[in-house]
Amino acid sequence: MLVTGEIEIFKDQYKIIGLNIRYYRSLRGYTQQRLSSLAGISRSRISDLECGKGAFNIETLLLIAAALDVDLKSLLKEKE
Repeated sequence: MLVTGEIEIFKDQYKIIGLNIRYYRSLRGYTQQRLSSLAGISRSRISDLECGKGAFNIETLLLIAAALDVDLKSLLKEKE
């Protein structure tokens, strides 16, 4: 289980992933609600992820990647 200090060290990575989710969601023309429905994740959780808030598990990222029709690597890497 992660504690607050451990979550903080990943803050920059969470922001990158959140920005990538938002980028691909916008590219597809999806609202947060539409992505939420496709991925089976609450709209508020999508919002939190896009804002880089809190930890998440690999299953959540895989569901979002599938809903956005992108590979997982696309959500993890920083855009150049």
